[in-house]
Amino acid sequence: MKDDEVDPNDLAFVRLVADTMAHAAKEVLLLAQLEQTFDPQPANITGTEDQVRALEQQATRLVAALGGRPRLMVVVQDRPKPRYDTYAAAAVDEAITMFHRARATVCRAHLHFIAGGVIERTPDLLTWPSDERITAIMQRMATSQFWERAESAYVKLASLWDRLGQLLDSAFFGIRQYERDGFPSVMDRIYANHLPVHTELRESSAWVAVRAYQTSEKPDGLKWLLRRRNLIIHSIHLRPSPAGLGNDPLFEGAYNHLEESHRRRLAPGSRDDEIKWLHSHLSTAATLFTEVLSLCEFGPICRVGCQIIPKDGLTKQ
Repeated sequence: MKDDEVDPNDLAFVRLVADTMAHAAKEVLLLAQLEQTFDPQPANITGTEDQVRALEQQATRLVAALGGRPRLMVVVQDRPKPRYDTYAAAAVDEAITMFHRARATVCRAHLHFIAGGVIERTPDLLTWPSDERITAIMQRMATSQFWERAESAYVKLASLWDRLGQLLDSAFFGIRQYERDGFPSVMDRIYANHLPVHTELRESSAWVAVRAYQTSEKPDGLKWLLRRRNLIIHSIHLRPSPAGLGNDPLFEGAYNHLEESHRRRLAPGSRDDEIKWLHSHLSTAATLFTEVLSLCEFGPICRVGCQIIPKDGLTKQ
């Protein structure tokens, strides 16, 4: 087929698809290369071969303690196959996968943090359309990409703790239908049911560290992160704080709940603040990930002979 026989619309669509594929592939390559220059460096639960091996051993030990398949199995011929619970292994894998997905969203937010800042300061580095109005729109949309990526990162980081709460609920209470209880609720029930009678759990460094993060309302604490996730999902979007209407606005507006929530409850910071907070929560998640697995190892011990207090009968710390 000759070029003049090709439908121009079909050719334009093919080029558009090719550009889309190139963009998707290029983003992966850019993230892999640019990640090495990020400041701060994005935290990870595994960096060296020793860390990978240690995490695998800890996960294997936990899965076996919760009734899962051990690393070594002895199968006797002509005997029934051994039966193991695969839920714990699936829950651990889900938590590990969610950590890496959360980490990837933080890296994407950092990529757009860099790109948006450069576009604002030196837009002439790129070639823009000749129409100034279109150029202004494109530049505004390009710089706003950071806030959308930051939203996704906050949601993923909070979702990681939902997965870890799911694992804790299974380890300490045998609960698998994890749909509504959040990580703080599970921690509060562990506090009410198990800490009074299990000194080793109460004094363990894992409990102290995880509980401190869970109860903190500061910008580097879990309460702050979950409040921000809930506001982003259910109420308002993340964006820069407005500069205000000045000293003499045209009209006096009624009380605006959304603007008040955005200003006081969401309290967005500058882009520098937001990227710092994202990396802080990622770093904490990387540090506490193995601590949560260590807490789960107490679960089978604590469940023996323990009378469970109902959810509405909690005594909070």
